[in-house]
Formats: sequence, C-alpha cells, structure tokens
Amino acid sequence: MAAPLQVCKTLRLLASLSLPKTTCVRFKSRGLIPRRRRPVQKWFDPKDNSWAEPIYKHHQQKQAEAEREPSMLHMVYRIKDHYTRPYWEKDILKEYGLFEKTYNPVVLKNTPEVNAKLRQVQHLIRIKPVTFPYGLPKDESDYKHCFLNEKGEFIVKHRIVDSSVESEQAWSEVKMVEERLAEDAIWKMDKETMQKETRQIIQRFKLSEEYFREKYVYKYNQDGKEYRYHGENKINSHRQDWH
Repeated sequence: MAAPLQVCKTLRLLASLSLPKTTCVRFKSRGLIPRRRRPVQKWFDPKDNSWAEPIYKHHQQKQAEAEREPSMLHMVYRIKDHYTRPYWEKDILKEYGLFEKTYNPVVLKNTPEVNAKLRQVQHLIRIKPVTFPYGLPKDESDYKHCFLNEKGEFIVKHRIVDSSVESEQAWSEVKMVEERLAEDAIWKMDKETMQKETRQIIQRFKLSEEYFREKYVYKYNQDGKEYRYHGENKINSHRQDWH
C-alpha cells in the first residue's frame, strides 16, 4: 500500500507545479519530437496593457499643459554635412548663413516664408525657439551684458538703478575700464589683418625665415691661416684645393 500512496503524492505535486506545456513538432529526419512552449510575454498578451502606461502618462501631461505661444524668433544651427545635398538646399543654407560651419547658431524670424524654406532643409538643421526668461532689455546699456545660451534662452542682465554716491562712483570706475579696453582693442590683431600679413610673408619668400638662416660665403685664406687647408708644413699639399 505504501507504493501507490507515494505515486499519488508525486502526481499531485506534479499537477500543482506550473510546468511549461509541450507540443509535438514533426521533423523530416527525426519524426515527432516534443518541444516546450515559451511563456506568453506581457507585450504579446492583448489583455495586458501595462507596457503602455508611460505613453498614457506622457499624453496626459501634454494635455494638462497650457498651449505655449509661438516664439517670435528661431535659433537655427546646422548639425549635418551638406556635401552630397542638391543645389537648392545649399542655396537655402547660404542664404541664412548656415553653409560654412556646423553648430554655428543663427537667429531668424518666425515667419511663414522663412519656415517654408527651413522645412526643405529640416534634415540638416536643428531649430530651437528663442525665449526670454528674464524679460526684454530695457536700456541700451543692457545689450552689452546679454547673451544667447545653447538652450535658446536670451539672458538679460538689467542694470541696477541706484542714485547713491557709492553706486555712481562704482559705475564711473566701470566706464573707465570699458573705455580703456576699447582703446586697447585697436591694437589687437583681427582675422583680416592676420591674413594680409601672412600673405605678404609668403609673397616675400620669408616663410620660416627663422629656421633657414643665411649661409655666409668665405673667400680663400680670408682669415690668414692657410695651414688649415693644407695642414702644417704642407703635409697635405698634394690634395686639391677646396675652392
């Protein structure tokens, strides 16, 4: 009686286990062979929609956000090469100053005409709307300290209006420094002057002049020491002269 009881227990345990189901597959050479079924994946089960939860959340967040007003300006820069592109795309890039350098930002107006041309080269460029998180500049002096960052944000540093004596003295010192820098900027080398100077050096054949110095030509017996050429007591007099 012990053996049948053990068999029953083992059968119950096997029934309780969730083993993968097997199916018989027919091969030409080996005949019927049992093969296990793979478990059903979540993305394959039509009733399981857990994989789409992040997409639903993203759509809900977009619907909850208020519609942004279109920006007045675009920051555009080229991210791909234009060597194999047709001529009309190159003409558009040249028109808006995007032909020469990559990642060189250019500010353009957000108008239908400009957008229609940018749509033709949208695979070569990247567009970011220009925003003003700190407002627009109020005074002409604010333009000196404005800059456009890589995110398309136009950063403005407004001047602090203060009529105290200390602030006026500080601003006078700042003006003196700016005037001094403007005077010193006259003596800085620009790109055009550098190109002009290097072109003149090449035309005068003075390129790398410091590395190729002049070779002086000495006359025969210029130093009055003829023994150097023939040796002392004319030992090497049978040799020909060097000149």
